Amino acid sequence: MASLYDWIDERTGIKKISRAILDEPIRGGARFAYVFGSGLVFLFLLQAATGIFLTMYYVPSADHAHASVAYIQKVVPMGGIIRGLHSYGASAMIIILVAHLVQTYLFGAYKQRRELLWIVGIVMLLIVLGFAFTGYLLPWDQEAYFGTKVGTSIAGEVPVVGEPMQRILLGGHDLTTLTLSRFFVTHILLLPLGLLLLLVLHLYFFRRAGAAGPYHHRDDAKVEPFYPYQLFKDMLFIFIVFLVLLILAVKFPTRLGPQADPTSDYLARPPWYFLPLFQLLKYFPGKLALIPTVGLPAVLFGLLFLLPFVDRRPERHPLRRPIAVSALALALGGSVALGALSKYQDATHPEFSAKLRAQEEEARAFMKAPFVPQEIGRSIPVNPPVVKNPPVVGSRVLKIYFANCANCHGADAMGGAMAPALVKLARNRHLSKSFLIDYLVGHKREPSPGSMPKFKQLAPEDREAIAEWLLMLDQPIQVTKPEAVAATASALPAKQIKKVKEVVQTETAASVLPTPPPAFTANCAFCHGPQGEGNIGPRLIGVIEKPHRRPEDLLNLLLDPRAYGLKDPMPARFPQLSDEDRRQIVEWLSKLK
Repeated sequence: MASLYDWIDERTGIKKISRAILDEPIRGGARFAYVFGSGLVFLFLLQAATGIFLTMYYVPSADHAHASVAYIQKVVPMGGIIRGLHSYGASAMIIILVAHLVQTYLFGAYKQRRELLWIVGIVMLLIVLGFAFTGYLLPWDQEAYFGTKVGTSIAGEVPVVGEPMQRILLGGHDLTTLTLSRFFVTHILLLPLGLLLLLVLHLYFFRRAGAAGPYHHRDDAKVEPFYPYQLFKDMLFIFIVFLVLLILAVKFPTRLGPQADPTSDYLARPPWYFLPLFQLLKYFPGKLALIPTVGLPAVLFGLLFLLPFVDRRPERHPLRRPIAVSALALALGGSVALGALSKYQDATHPEFSAKLRAQEEEARAFMKAPFVPQEIGRSIPVNPPVVKNPPVVGSRVLKIYFANCANCHGADAMGGAMAPALVKLARNRHLSKSFLIDYLVGHKREPSPGSMPKFKQLAPEDREAIAEWLLMLDQPIQVTKPEAVAATASALPAKQIKKVKEVVQTETAASVLPTPPPAFTANCAFCHGPQGEGNIGPRLIGVIEKPHRRPEDLLNLLLDPRAYGLKDPMPARFPQLSDEDRRQIVEWLSKLK
């Protein structure tokens, strides 16, 4: 081994590097007060290792994210433990980083040419908080979805830059797959790269300035090398931290609730490290919310950045710096008190406590339920079954809706591939009647390709009726009799009456139309609808009756759509279809009349 070590040293100089690391002088000798830095490096490596494992299974899309996390938690060997180490490790990283910051502050170690070392540490704290915020959404369960929704809505309240910043975060106006992919890339690539670079810079500044030593530093204080005593204390601390994280991951598996349902009335609560800010928001309603969300963090981090330049006295003893120590005690004590008060108010509020307990039970039930393969790729249904007790909808509003909105938002108002669900939308997003009225004619939105049309043809009283209806829409529309709905539209022009009938037929297509062949369901249904009723692609019901459209044409079209002038998003070829598959599809289309 000695010969091998010498051989490697001749080619790498590893002995000189190891001596430079292990012989670092420690002023005042080895102390447990100095273990936090090594603990943070270990936690960063642990987060990276467990994160790489989780990334092997995770799918960053709204349809698959929750199912992939459930698969990790319930099926992958030791997947729940590794996810627990990653989740609890994130909280431990925040706790130890704050402890390291407090220890540096109390010891006055930001003085004596250590200004850059302190500033880099504060930036690293911000990046760690960014890790916590972006990683919180990734499980895509109820808690993650609505917690992130609250956080991003707070960001949108910032004057001038708030709305653009919110749109950059979300990739639009709501939490979608685009939001999830942005958070995922930021969490696994941008933030780790930034933290790694800052960690290298932080260690360089630390070795350049040297250890600050105890606050009661004397010229005759002893100096010990990092190895062996400080290294032993660091390794002991790291072992204890890892053991605690492992016990937590085994005994208390990281929670995963049901998949996010944007239409639910889930009661959102932030993670523990954001509870103080959440509690402060209760005392600053309306526009005053900018004080705790923007003003207070800006002042706090501004003071932290400027601290080495404001406090330039050489004195480092905590007892001789009463103002600095009192400010620290006030900040820490206030944060703990606000967090505890938030928990207490939730526990003593009858409505909130009952709702939170129900959500906890729902999450525990999901955790106990076995994983089934159908969870992979399953999402909240775009068109779920209608409820038994639908809202009573006036015929006038129903006419307006079916004539203008149902093609995109669904005949039951539960959404489609081209537009979101409208059920509970106004309430969940806290939209006002005036906002909805203006939005219908495009006053509250930027024009963009594929965006919602501007319904300027609607009379003011029609827009008002639709807005009032949306504010009360808590359940899907139940449409079971096309004739009855079409009758309500008798006052509409002939073309719109035909449109209403076509949309409503979608609800009864399963019982009226023949069963589609498997080849159609697997290759065509996503764009053209499960029964050919149309979705992203055009409606196929009655397609064989169009002029000059024969079964032979449809067979050839499935071989080469481009020859018939069809362009994207229609695929150029269907090589996976056999002759028999194409024959079955065309035969089925011939029956759709």
